[in-house]
Amino acid sequence: METSKRHTWRLWSQYHNAVASGSPLDNNTIGAKPSHTLPRSGTDSLIPHIPKLKTSWLVSAWLGKPARTILFVILFALAPLAVPRLESKLTVKGESYRALLPQARELVAFKQHSASSTTLGTTDVLTTEPTEAPRPANEVCADQLIEDPDNAMRSFNEALARTEAKTKGAITRITHYGDSPITNDGITGTTRQLMQERFGDSGHGFILIDRPWDWYGHQAISFSSGGGWTSGSLMNPRTRDGELGLGGVAFYGNGAGKYAHFAPASEGSIGRKFSHLEVYYLQQPNGGQFSLAVDDQDSQVVSTAADQETSGFAQIKTSAATGSFSVKTLGGEVRLFGAVLENDDPGVVYDSLGVNGAFAGLLATAMNEHHWTEQLQHRNSNLVILNYGTNESEYASDDQMQRYEKELREVVRRVRTALPSASILIVSPMDRGKRAPGGKVVTLPSIPKIVEMQRRVARETHCAFLNMFAAMGGEGTMARWHEGKKHLVGADLTHPNAPGAQTVGTLLYMALMESYIGYTERIARK
Repeated sequence: METSKRHTWRLWSQYHNAVASGSPLDNNTIGAKPSHTLPRSGTDSLIPHIPKLKTSWLVSAWLGKPARTILFVILFALAPLAVPRLESKLTVKGESYRALLPQARELVAFKQHSASSTTLGTTDVLTTEPTEAPRPANEVCADQLIEDPDNAMRSFNEALARTEAKTKGAITRITHYGDSPITNDGITGTTRQLMQERFGDSGHGFILIDRPWDWYGHQAISFSSGGGWTSGSLMNPRTRDGELGLGGVAFYGNGAGKYAHFAPASEGSIGRKFSHLEVYYLQQPNGGQFSLAVDDQDSQVVSTAADQETSGFAQIKTSAATGSFSVKTLGGEVRLFGAVLENDDPGVVYDSLGVNGAFAGLLATAMNEHHWTEQLQHRNSNLVILNYGTNESEYASDDQMQRYEKELREVVRRVRTALPSASILIVSPMDRGKRAPGGKVVTLPSIPKIVEMQRRVARETHCAFLNMFAAMGGEGTMARWHEGKKHLVGADLTHPNAPGAQTVGTLLYMALMESYIGYTERIARK
């Protein structure tokens, strides 16, 4: 059986060759919306196979500009051999021009011992190792995508094993905190789809009550809202109490008419089954009322009035398992945070909790600790992902870096206090590009500094760590993604477009699966 280390390096090399080099991608490659499921054996590839090249590439190769350039160079090099007078004048340190040229047998020997850097595999399973890509600077990341010296992922992997065994009620929950790159669910939606196709679909997870940003959205669910909600987030809180719910965004409704409607997805392999909805809200003095309904028929009224402010949770169920749910304000002032949609089947649920403009420290400075603890403990996730650094990279002086590190450690402390049994995975920011003088796209110098700070915090606080910056190709990745034939990043050189987001989401899935496969192999050896 292929070892975990060898397998990881092989899949990382495949990923690097297919994506990080800026190679064009199509619907069968990593950058496209994944439609495959992970093979159950650690000996199989974790990524889609590279498609066969069409025979028309031969014509393009011989007639293209690169071929013409190579031909010109060859003719130029052979010209002195055809013109004796010119050859006699070309000598270096007493050696003739002819003596400087390599022998034909040397070229043959070189060809026999070198792998072609332009040869791509077919859709058949690769029988040989791909051309070795440059390894990331950190050898731990080269050998294992998720750095986990303290076995911090064990609790999550144990839950995933129970889910795979289809144990009754075995739902594995993932809560992913982050900044703007995940607010449209492109990255997280891809990981959710792959996890649910592999282990089972237990529902959509947590989704906000309204759209706080025009681009906010979630995949594999039908969602609409309106009526005039107002909102406040970690970045722009409407109140100073820090009570912003599980997702760091609160929605306020004064009077009747505000609504949110949730229904199963109309297409695709996941998101087709919800059997219960649970609304997260704030109980408060003089609180108003809202209603919950199934298929706009069976409804119940929820009062948010209480003697003091505390987290509230209201649930409604249906036996149909494919019904739609509605939330409507009835009167008074209410503060709602979001809703969880699940079913009772064993599987995976993936919460995508991105806040535009956020940085990790806001979870420690803007979020009320007691309130956040209530929210986390009620959700009771098996894995909490902390995925920040994009906005921190704008301001990365030594003083700011010290502040970021202190706040990240505090965030980890709060999560661990609330969920002592959960696994915590710190995911670094992606590469981020900027225009250097002359127009060349280069990596923002602060990105590697933030990555190393996060790695140090993860190691010293006994969390797992995924260096997404290195895994996606390291320095210069966004330049390649922007300048390639198929762009994978927007003009801001920061936010991946749809194919780029699917690529990053697939890589995150690969990392989680590599950790899980390693766990199952260790258990099997005992």
